[in-house]
Amino acid sequence: MRSTVVVAIVALLAFVSFSASESTSRHQNGYCAMYDNCGKKSVFGSPLPCVANIKATRPSPETAELLQKVCGDDFDTSLVCCSEEQVQNMESNLKRVDPIISSCPACRKNFYDFFCKFTCSPDQSKFVNITNTATAADTKKEIVTELTQFVDPKSAKAFYVSCENVKFSATNGYAMDLIGGGAKNYSQFLKFLGDEKPFLGGSPFQINFQYQLTEDEKGTGIELRKDDMKPCDDETYKCACSDCPKSCPKLPRFKDFRKRCYVGKLPCFTFSIVIIWICLILLLGGYHIYLANLKKHKQLNDDGSDLFDVTLSPLSYVTVKKPMSPFHKYHLKLIDQIEEGFARLGYFCATYRGTVIGFNLLLTIFLSMGLFWLNFETDPVNLWVSPQEPALKNKQYFESNFGEWFRIEQVIISNKNDSEPILNWENIQWWFEKEAQLESLNENVSFSDICFKPLGETCGIQSFTQYFYGDIRNLNENNWRAKFKSCTDSPVNCLPSFQQPLKKNILFDSDNIFEAKAFTVTLLVNSNSTNKNFTDSAVSFEHSLQEWVLKAQEEQPGLNIAFSTEVSLTEELNKSTNTDVKIIVISYLFMFLYASLALGGKLPNRDISSLVKTRFALGLCGIIIILLSVTSSIGIFAFFGLKSTLIIAEVIPFLVLAIGIDNIFLIVHELHLVNESVHDITIELRIAQALKNIGPSCLISALIQVSMFYLATRVDMPAVKNFAYYSAGAVLINFLLQMTMFVSLLAVDQHRLESNRLDCFPWIVAPAQPIALPEDDPNFEVEHSEYDFASLISKYYAPFILSKTNKPKFLTLFVVWFGISLSLLPHVNFGLDQRIALPSDSYLINYFDSVYNYLNVGPPVFFVVKDIDITKRTNQQKICGKFSTCDKFSVANILEQEYKRGKKSTIAEPTTNWLDDFLTWLNPNLDQCCRFKKSSPLDSPEFCSPNAPERQCDTCFANHDPPYDSSMEGLPTNKEFMFYFNQWIQEPSDPCPLGGKAPYSTSISRNDSTIFSSYFRTGHSPLRSQGAFINAYKNSIRIVEEIKKFLPELDIFAFSPFYVFFVQYETIVELTFTLLGLALVIIWGISVVLLGSVRSATVMVVTVLSILVNIGGVLSIWDISLNAVSLVNLVICAGLAVEFTIHITRAYTASKASLFDDEMEDELYDRFMDSGVAARNAADLSANTRLLKAFNALTLVGGPVLGGITFTKIIGISVLAFTRSKIFEVYYFRMWIALIFISAVHALCLLPILLSYFGDDHKPTSGVVDESQRCGDVNNDVDDLRRYSNFHDDSSSRLDDTS
Repeated sequence: MRSTVVVAIVALLAFVSFSASESTSRHQNGYCAMYDNCGKKSVFGSPLPCVANIKATRPSPETAELLQKVCGDDFDTSLVCCSEEQVQNMESNLKRVDPIISSCPACRKNFYDFFCKFTCSPDQSKFVNITNTATAADTKKEIVTELTQFVDPKSAKAFYVSCENVKFSATNGYAMDLIGGGAKNYSQFLKFLGDEKPFLGGSPFQINFQYQLTEDEKGTGIELRKDDMKPCDDETYKCACSDCPKSCPKLPRFKDFRKRCYVGKLPCFTFSIVIIWICLILLLGGYHIYLANLKKHKQLNDDGSDLFDVTLSPLSYVTVKKPMSPFHKYHLKLIDQIEEGFARLGYFCATYRGTVIGFNLLLTIFLSMGLFWLNFETDPVNLWVSPQEPALKNKQYFESNFGEWFRIEQVIISNKNDSEPILNWENIQWWFEKEAQLESLNENVSFSDICFKPLGETCGIQSFTQYFYGDIRNLNENNWRAKFKSCTDSPVNCLPSFQQPLKKNILFDSDNIFEAKAFTVTLLVNSNSTNKNFTDSAVSFEHSLQEWVLKAQEEQPGLNIAFSTEVSLTEELNKSTNTDVKIIVISYLFMFLYASLALGGKLPNRDISSLVKTRFALGLCGIIIILLSVTSSIGIFAFFGLKSTLIIAEVIPFLVLAIGIDNIFLIVHELHLVNESVHDITIELRIAQALKNIGPSCLISALIQVSMFYLATRVDMPAVKNFAYYSAGAVLINFLLQMTMFVSLLAVDQHRLESNRLDCFPWIVAPAQPIALPEDDPNFEVEHSEYDFASLISKYYAPFILSKTNKPKFLTLFVVWFGISLSLLPHVNFGLDQRIALPSDSYLINYFDSVYNYLNVGPPVFFVVKDIDITKRTNQQKICGKFSTCDKFSVANILEQEYKRGKKSTIAEPTTNWLDDFLTWLNPNLDQCCRFKKSSPLDSPEFCSPNAPERQCDTCFANHDPPYDSSMEGLPTNKEFMFYFNQWIQEPSDPCPLGGKAPYSTSISRNDSTIFSSYFRTGHSPLRSQGAFINAYKNSIRIVEEIKKFLPELDIFAFSPFYVFFVQYETIVELTFTLLGLALVIIWGISVVLLGSVRSATVMVVTVLSILVNIGGVLSIWDISLNAVSLVNLVICAGLAVEFTIHITRAYTASKASLFDDEMEDELYDRFMDSGVAARNAADLSANTRLLKAFNALTLVGGPVLGGITFTKIIGISVLAFTRSKIFEVYYFRMWIALIFISAVHALCLLPILLSYFGDDHKPTSGVVDESQRCGDVNNDVDDLRRYSNFHDDSSSRLDDTS
């Protein structure tokens, strides 16, 4: 094609050349510089014009008619400087240039006008000066050998600009490469046309172009030639958008998704937080200074201490009496009923131990039998994409109409010494040799059996070897550089056997291939998931490929060979799962040891009797209960067909262990306190009292936990939704088992302990040692029977943090911490890096590293247009881009503009447009494309085969009426369209590069009469981070919306294989705030109802909010991205944070900040409160009440929160630090260990401080403050509990039998 075009230009320049002697003597209007042809310069040369400085002549009518046909009706034919022979030659040669420039009418018009005026203008001598002549070899006449043409630079520039961007589909390049030698400006363009290169495809003589005149030249009458050059966006000669940027539509501007609002180097949100918090800290600092000054002038107590000195005031021991609201009355009634229910439940389970244990055991075993129906989901699409997700439906439509996306096998080879380029003769030889082995890697499956074959013959291998058909004999050590450069610069000239160009960015990481650090080889394997045999064969080949690559790595230790096969990711994830089973077992073992020691409170020693007080058996039973809750939940949902995932199987045991073990500690702790308070009641009544005290807190925690998991099911991704369902079921079942089965087991173990029987060996009775001493001994002090942090908290910690001077300091620290965490939130990244989901030693980590470092091509993008009748002219104009009458905002034009702003839109490649290529294939000037047999009848033409001789064929549209042109008037529609289309889609890319079979055979869903849908392919820029993938997806959505805005009737969507996994990030921020907001509302609502205090519930929710914000700061610092996994973890964190805070909050609301247990004393107090003195001190009294309640709550429950919740979770979660799976380490260990520490600090420090400031000051009807009050309260409750035994007259005998 290139040679044909060059010959045309050579011939054109030959006949428009001028012959002269030494110069043109007369330069004035109406005079010629040449006329007619006078002979050839050599035997093989072209005819050259005669020197003729004569007046312009009047042409014959035939010449004038022909001249207007060639140059247009606007060309003046009254006087001319050319003969009819010259006009005929000019017409013949200009037609040969037509295939290159005809798609742009303005360029074509200017090209024709330039040569028409150059050849035939009656004022030719005004802008042409012949500088050298010669004698013709054949006629001996004088002919032109060199001349100068004077052109106005503005006209020359306008000529060049009008053709500068014209595309030529046949070479997938620019027309300027052919007509201007790749010129970059107008002087280079005209110089290429004028340089004398008779044997190299240039001009047969020298034409010099001059753009300025000297004074001497002006004196001779020479003028600069000025032409009316049409701009490419001219209304009459308008070019298509692809050929003329000025004709392109101006798309709406959009904000680059990568850019964020910044003030300097800080995000705007961070900057705002910094400013606000600076002001807040200044205010707090001022307040602290005020307090310090106030303290100086305040009279201190005698001992000079202000630490918790409110306890010395009589007013500190009383509670402000306020009228009881209807809600408060309802709450008291509700709490009484709940406590009564737990007391009855505890008494029943402690009494009928064997029945309860047996029933629960049988029930859980029955539920666990559902494990036989357990199915695991391993397909990533089914795991992470909602079945209702539009992107998934688009993917399904794409695969059903165009076939499943390929199984990708990819190898990226780089030097371990990154300073050296990868291409050298040794590496090239080695890879040619290795690649030749691909066909026979597997003895049962050959590569050609499963590979993708674009033409149905040879496999599609994207490798530099395919430039040379995989045969190194085409290369040698001396020529490989030149041939590599030639092929990579113009891939269309080195088409592989499957006839699709291999661009260098697909193969190398650099545009300069000789400096490339790596090359990439991609094997395309067909995918057919519905055919199990085919899939098994593909997997078998992939396993062989993996072994082959590993051996290749051993052969070349100096190279880094990264690779991946389609099956690799699934297998590597399974490898991680199998390994992490050990981690689960170790975690449960550690928890068992800690639980056993902590529940018993004593380490065994050499004395056999020390085994009486240990609780190893009870700890083991508690762990078994947790496992039973997990297996029961999985069994239930498996029976109903809810698929499990590998994450569910591994995470839920940790999660339920971390949640469930807490209740065990709290129940046993409460029983210990009851045992220490009363000694003369039965074990059953003591357990009933313990469950009455602690049960409501456990209920609130369980309700909130289950609610949080149910809320997590609103995340509409199967893996997340199923995880939430399984977890909610496990937590609920675990709570029920602990309130029933564990209580019965606790009763059994307590009977064992008080019978002086050995732990784990209950048939052995230790030497008798009384457990309880006489109550009337005034010096008796009950021995604490568990590890206790309460004394440390009450003696040291609580007075320290709740002192009047320290509370503001700690509160300031938390405010600063909160602000820092808020400022870090904009730095939280999005996505789920594939490398995190893999074992730390997986070979895929090296592969993904190489992808991000070296892969120089982005994922493909397919814009799918469906349900449009493309045979209609109006619909063709909505799609096309190569013709002047295409819609201004057609699909092709919009995508072309997006490509031009690719840095923002991430569209990195021109869009392949099958319609443009098909209609261009019909161009009659492309004599190797659409051709009919000359011998076929006109009413039923037959197509020529691609390689049929030219003499037997004629172009399809050679005599078409209306003719083929850029206006699309003569292009086919309806049945004629399908007639040509059905032939084009079977045409190869050689000799006509526009044949449709190789590039478009899978791009169009069709039958012989209808086109149902088709796609237009482009590609994203290389995506080297999760953020880049997210931005690319967002841009594709934006582009589709943009197209629909201009073409609302068009049904179009964008598809790329990775889109379905990144849909979540379009709304994940909104979803995160929505779910966490709902979580806080649910927590607040449940807490208000069951705590009976709006203020205390609000304080607790504020604490939970602070915990969540601080965890958000940890996400930023610890590089934990926000995705579906971390979002669910955040919701779970809200529930776990409640577990840390609810027990202290309930202890606060139930705390009696009063020493008046007698009703008469309360009456005296009421009278006191009616006095003016009390009224004046009411505010201080209320504050002191809140402080005392906070102190009591912290000392009462702080120990169990620290020892039974914090330490248990640390032990259970710390084991995850040793997992091989990065996803476990990042999204579970890091998030949960951060949660544990943050929640513990907030629960044990911030929460008591906030309660002392803002908590309620109501006087509860139940609850205790300290051990002295606890003893009296328990004794009162025992009187109520004794009535349960009325229903069990023989309970004592049964208790003895059971124990």
